[in-house]
Amino acid sequence: MLDLWLRTLGDLRSAKILMLMAIPFVAAIILVSLLGYGIFGFFIFSDFITQNPMVLEMQQSMESAEETIGSIPLIGGILLWIIGIAVTVVAGILGFLLGSYLILIFAMIITGFMTDALVKAVRDLNYPGLEYQGHGSMTEMIWKVFKYALGMLLLFLVTIPMLFIPVVNIVWFWLLGFMFFRYSVVLDVGMVILPKDVYEKHNALSKWTPTSAQAGIFSLSLFPVMGLIVPVLAVIAQAHYFFDKLTESQANAAKSEVLTQQ
Repeated sequence: MLDLWLRTLGDLRSAKILMLMAIPFVAAIILVSLLGYGIFGFFIFSDFITQNPMVLEMQQSMESAEETIGSIPLIGGILLWIIGIAVTVVAGILGFLLGSYLILIFAMIITGFMTDALVKAVRDLNYPGLEYQGHGSMTEMIWKVFKYALGMLLLFLVTIPMLFIPVVNIVWFWLLGFMFFRYSVVLDVGMVILPKDVYEKHNALSKWTPTSAQAGIFSLSLFPVMGLIVPVLAVIAQAHYFFDKLTESQANAAKSEVLTQQ
């Protein structure tokens, strides 16, 4: 994982890659400023969320719990005050995560249109002469990402009660975001670089080297502004990993051909 990180950061010395990185940075700022927070705020405060049966049930349960705790002599008020502080802190953290995800999603969409150029820049800088040819089409990729996003949304809706459990809600919300982020990057870069059979051998979540590297890169999106360049870093890191696997695959194929001829 460390080697993958170092190679990714090393590629930032390329003026071409830096220019490509600036595109989602500038465009995402404009889009977020003009559209993002308004649309996102409308969604969060719409009846779809506020009138959701599970949300209403949780609110009723919380109100009942507050009445029960408040009725405890002497310490009831103190307990409610402590719980109120804890809820405020958790809500603030979740709000921060939601804002970070919003910025990241815009940057991912913009970066998705530049994947070919980024992959070619990484190849030219680190693997000159290496021939690559991916598989599938843009339509196929969009459809797969769309289906996966629907699955993540359904999982989120089913697990809404978990958002009311301190600490667990933060970890779970981070994990949902990371799963979608990783799937999108791996699919996008893999379809550009690898033949389908090779891609299917190396796209699993259990491939811990790229998965852990992507988790570290994804975590950078929690820092202000970093979400605007995180997708570019993720594409570069995944491109390195897949180019390594493509090189191994081509070398093995060449050896097999030689043995066959003998």
